[in-house]
Amino acid sequence: MADTLKMKERLLSLTPELCVERARYITRSYKETEGEPATTRRDRAFADILTNITVNIWPGELIVGATTGKEVGGGLYPECSGRVLQELEGVGTRETNPFSAREEELREITEEIMPYWQGRTVEERARSRWSEELNRRVNAIGGGMIFTEVVGMGHILLNHARVVKEGLNGVIKESEEKLARTPREDEETRTFLAAAAASCRAAIAFAERYADEAERQATDEENEGRKAELTEVARICRKVPAQPAETFWEGLQSIYFTHTCAQIEDYDMSISFGGIDRYLYPLYAADLEAGRLSREEARTLLECFFLKLNSNASCLDTAGDMAFGGIKTSTNLIVGGMDASGEDITNDLSLLAVEARERVYMTEPNFGVRISAKTDPDFLRRVSSSVVESKGFLQFFNDDVIVPSLEACGIPHEEAAEYSVIGCVELGIPGKGLTSANASLLDLSLCLELALNRGRKMAGSFLSQFEAGEELGPRTADPLEMESIEELIAAFREQVEALAAKMAAGLDALAESQAEYRPLPFISSFTADCLAEGKDVTWGGARYNSVAIQGVGMATVGDSLTAIDRMVFREKKVSMGEMLQAMQNDFAEDEPLRQTLLNRCPKFGNDDDDADLFSARVMEIFCDAVGRHPCWRGGRYLPGALSTNGHVAFGLGEPAFPSGRRMGEPISPGLGPEQGMNKQGPTAALKSVARIDQERLANGVSLNLEFTPEFFREGEGADDFADLLRTYFELGGMHFHCNLVGKETLVEAMEKPQLHQDLLVRPAGYSTRFVNLNPLAQSEIIARTEYAR
Repeated sequence: MADTLKMKERLLSLTPELCVERARYITRSYKETEGEPATTRRDRAFADILTNITVNIWPGELIVGATTGKEVGGGLYPECSGRVLQELEGVGTRETNPFSAREEELREITEEIMPYWQGRTVEERARSRWSEELNRRVNAIGGGMIFTEVVGMGHILLNHARVVKEGLNGVIKESEEKLARTPREDEETRTFLAAAAASCRAAIAFAERYADEAERQATDEENEGRKAELTEVARICRKVPAQPAETFWEGLQSIYFTHTCAQIEDYDMSISFGGIDRYLYPLYAADLEAGRLSREEARTLLECFFLKLNSNASCLDTAGDMAFGGIKTSTNLIVGGMDASGEDITNDLSLLAVEARERVYMTEPNFGVRISAKTDPDFLRRVSSSVVESKGFLQFFNDDVIVPSLEACGIPHEEAAEYSVIGCVELGIPGKGLTSANASLLDLSLCLELALNRGRKMAGSFLSQFEAGEELGPRTADPLEMESIEELIAAFREQVEALAAKMAAGLDALAESQAEYRPLPFISSFTADCLAEGKDVTWGGARYNSVAIQGVGMATVGDSLTAIDRMVFREKKVSMGEMLQAMQNDFAEDEPLRQTLLNRCPKFGNDDDDADLFSARVMEIFCDAVGRHPCWRGGRYLPGALSTNGHVAFGLGEPAFPSGRRMGEPISPGLGPEQGMNKQGPTAALKSVARIDQERLANGVSLNLEFTPEFFREGEGADDFADLLRTYFELGGMHFHCNLVGKETLVEAMEKPQLHQDLLVRPAGYSTRFVNLNPLAQSEIIARTEYAR
């Protein structure tokens, strides 16, 4: 079978190429279907792309298919936003994450594609619904809100289990039967059902094109082993995803085709696989029992599958690259965990997937492990050894917290127990929801800034796009007249409530624009309840609908409240006026005060009751503010605590804070402490984070700690890590992952990137090559506390 290590080496040697094909064919199709229903236009454009996009099978591949015609390529989604298109002239020479592009393709984009979509993108249609204020603030430095979905949705768990079991022919049958029962006067439903069936046929035809290409290559192939592989690839592509998968190889190819088609229809970011050891295990076990496949051959197929996920690279604009940096698509899959009866389902495929990940680990997939009180201790030790030996870059999720969290959102236990992870750390039920799991990020530090200045922007960072004194929030109480920290917390709450309400209104308008102009009939066709309801996922047809708002900067705010409470109200070492003046001047004339704030005031992450209480209250306020809003598609807004690199972007627009943080520096990431402030060891940090009520953060949380590579390698390192993880999860932690790299290596990688091309890190809830991160994001990782023996 394939030499996957050589295939990995080849992938790492390639510079991603920009591919114009998706943009070309969707543009041509839309020009031809002006005036027709949006669902029809989407279905026809989807078919046109799949019919015309270049089909390639690269050397050694056993899993085939791609969103582009390039070996490593990034597609374009011009119907979503013009942001990337407007920056394409410099895409090949930019400092981070360049994409090579052919002059003729850039000319086509400039002369043919961009002019058509001007005024027609989903972002522009949403902006026509937004207020002038909201238009200024969304994705602007210092505005307090990032809306990720303006460039595309993605972030969904597909119903791979159904496609593997029934094939798309089963989906087509259900759609046509529903269509036959639908009254002719119900044109909208009939149009949707017809489009759902047609899009499945287009996906089947796409697989047939790969079967043709495999047969063509087999005819010309002289190596008998490779000829046999290509012949088998052709057979499989003629069978799946049209029909049920009956072998492990067929199952992997089926879900890869479904995944690729969903990326082409929707967006290439964070479309995820769920628990592959749940729905593919019966095929794997049957193959082994029948002698059709050895365990080593199955692992090679998994390695090929994982490598193939790295052939697609999402091309972001400059701002997006800063906030969500790294060449990746954040495709998530997960193994392990419990079933609805509470029993551990871990099996040999769970272990095999970990082994395959260790062999060829790259940016994709983002690999997670579900842990519960019932997890087999041997499996826990095995995955822990993967972490301490820096092989698998795994992250961990706590069933015993997550399942009750989802149940509190109204999801029945049987389905909550089947949860999986989307993109980074976002939570969802596979195949049954459209959760918009990373739709937006809310800057909690801005809310504190406004609370300290009666709703107005302070002098702020010189990079802020808003003037000092601009009103960005309600006119709350004058901080100079406050007599207790509770008055400041009340003002902070009012600012958070106001910002969350503005964001919900803006996101509702964006969701409405998506539904009106960009439905998704293919994804809808096999998402639970869409066919039964006759409604596209963007219309609210899925069983579960929610939109996420992530709270960013918790510890920055919590530490600042702690410092104000101690220095201003309790010990009266400094007046509120003096504190505010120091903030506005970036401590330029108050370095002794800053040192006092840094070193004498308690900080979150050190198991200090005062500091931890304030951070817990920050998240309580945030959860209250977000959870009260219903969303446009049905369901509610869900709070989460993950920042990707949004904490770096937000920090650029913020002033200094009483935590001791300087103007323009990153704010705190996810549920983690402020950079460098957790000084009492990892156990103290985990105890602090466990004081946050994480069950309320039903969209997911991210916690990342940094260790030297040697930290767990003395003595029983795997057991030590397993004990640390188990203890944190028993305390109520939802998620945990870590970097074991070492600052010296990271600093050298910044200075000599050519020596560290394969160095992976976890900046947030995802992994990426360190050299592909923006220098600001690289520096932020280096600034975090590193635990050493």
